[in-house]
Amino acid sequence: EGRWAERKLKGFSEVKEVLEKMLQERYAPRTQTLTHNS
Repeated sequence: EGRWAERKLKGFSEVKEVLEKMLQERYAPRTQTLTHNS
């Protein structure tokens, strides 16, 4: 059970990282282009 929980936590953190990267890619370009243009 302990190992399964660890694996679940590890998978969750990995998914969280992917989601954060997706959000960054989604919103970062807009701010970058805005600052770059100005």
